Amino acid sequence: MNETSEETCPLCRGFGRLERPDGSTVPCECRSEEMVRSRRAAARIPERYRNCRLQNFNPLNDSLKKAKAVGKRFVEHWPAVDAGLLISGPVGVGKTHLAVAILNELVDTKGTPVLFCDFSDLLDRIQASFGKGSDESQDDIVAPYRDAELLVLDELGARRPSDWVREVLYGLLNTRYNRGRLTILTTNFADEPDTRGGETLEARVGAPVRSRLYEMCQLVTIDAEDFRKKHRAKAFG
Repeated sequence: MNETSEETCPLCRGFGRLERPDGSTVPCECRSEEMVRSRRAAARIPERYRNCRLQNFNPLNDSLKKAKAVGKRFVEHWPAVDAGLLISGPVGVGKTHLAVAILNELVDTKGTPVLFCDFSDLLDRIQASFGKGSDESQDDIVAPYRDAELLVLDELGARRPSDWVREVLYGLLNTRYNRGRLTILTTNFADEPDTRGGETLEARVGAPVRSRLYEMCQLVTIDAEDFRKKHRAKAFG
């Protein structure tokens, strides 16, 4: 006598997929949690940002409220979104939290394949590939970031500008633009110098990259105090 074990899903009987009337198949609900975990792992989101969600993004002022609203619209309208986001603001105002929250929401609610990339880490990996005995080439390293359906490129402009850095960045963004892939970027640099005469985003990434970003992204500017600095002051005050 054939009996179905208690662990076997009564819908798919352990096959993991259900057949539609037209003969095609779809994943069973019993595999949805497993698939979400797999997509989260594939997204390469750093451990410290795994719990970032729009729900726990704290909008303490109007600038943060507007930024959160943009993030919510992005998730709600996906995949019918025609531009990425360029999230700009000072250090410690929640730029990476917002960017990663969008990734997490899309993985959890819409099953979107996403990818996180710290730009400085990417450059370090590429430079390491130039050494003797490396198993990776520059193209091997960059390929997943070129192809990702949605990419978060964190800390744009953090690395000191050089012709090589700008070449790598422009090649990555231009390929994504030509393939119709959307990108969310975070940066501490603005289009105008700050009150201390700091560098602009264009100075950090080059005019061709900044021009391409105008076409690729909606600018989201956050003006707030450094959360981490305030937290430290309270902790040791």
